[in-house]
Amino acid sequence: MPTLPFVRHTAPVAVLLLTLYAGLSRAEPYLSVRTGNECNVCHVNPTGGGMRTAFGSAYGASVLSVRPLTEKAVEPDFAVFDGLRLGGNARYSARQFDVDNVDSNLEFTTDAVTLYGRLQLNQYLALYVDQQVAPGGSINRESWVKIQRKDWYLKGGKIFLPFGWRLQDDTAFVRQASGVTFSTPDNGVELGYDTHHIQAQLSVTNGSGGGGEVDDGKWVMFRGNWLDGWGQLGVSAGYNDTDLVDRKLIGIFAGLNTGPVTWLLEYDQIEDDDRLASDTEMDIALLEANWLVVKGQNLKLSLEHQSFSGEDRDRKRASFVWEYFPWSHTQLRAVVRLRDSDDPLYPDGEEYFLQAHVYF
Repeated sequence: MPTLPFVRHTAPVAVLLLTLYAGLSRAEPYLSVRTGNECNVCHVNPTGGGMRTAFGSAYGASVLSVRPLTEKAVEPDFAVFDGLRLGGNARYSARQFDVDNVDSNLEFTTDAVTLYGRLQLNQYLALYVDQQVAPGGSINRESWVKIQRKDWYLKGGKIFLPFGWRLQDDTAFVRQASGVTFSTPDNGVELGYDTHHIQAQLSVTNGSGGGGEVDDGKWVMFRGNWLDGWGQLGVSAGYNDTDLVDRKLIGIFAGLNTGPVTWLLEYDQIEDDDRLASDTEMDIALLEANWLVVKGQNLKLSLEHQSFSGEDRDRKRASFVWEYFPWSHTQLRAVVRLRDSDDPLYPDGEEYFLQAHVYF
């Protein structure tokens, strides 16, 4: 987690491996902007990502796909019994990395297999679990209890942190630099307010990336946004006070619909006050365009930039993505990513991969 000082001094080889590991297709905030709906319309988690609601599953099966379900199609019922619903994702890829001064390789990977479960105990109380079962051993990503009362809720347990866009790609600069990814849930509580036009979340967590607490400091984070049919506009802020490093985050994010093209923008500033090493200030920006070419086919272009204040180094990345939904519960993706950097820890290179994604 970026708030821990050892990360800044990690060996370049380890940083390279983390950089090369491509992000997984976990969430699609452009769909929230395109439809004018808040995240919890399609996802059980009020801040997006993870298990889909019944509406979200139906939307993916009948609206996104080229060949939607028909009245004669057999749609499985993922509600086991009244109050209990299951879900999941499975992603498999073929990846090619071309990095300067490093031998390129083609690799077949099981990116992730994740299972979800939500138990609605009564009209106010729900229990949720998000468990990655592959590759490797079982990893709990989220497990929380939520109390809902009209537009307000309180969530406690292991949670994804609320900051900026919950992008599909953990290696996006705005997610990687902030440390707010699907790989860094944390233990704590989240207070939320959710209406059709206004969403706000305030979380207080340990700040240890899901591990045990190491000091008295806490990760305090806020995210708020306003949404309508034309798009969304929001702000994020965070502060983590530890014995060795103080981290401050502030950012703005926005979405805009312009006909068949949906735009996402995020700009963040990060400041680390390190008591053992030099302080660091970063500016990170993301611009993403999603073009609905025809039903079931989306073209995505994203441009990213990260700079370090007072230092003559920065890095850039451009991604070109074709997303195809041939039939219900299925997504195919073809991705080309180009990286350019003045920082030796983030070498120049290209990445190509094909990914099959099955979801329910």
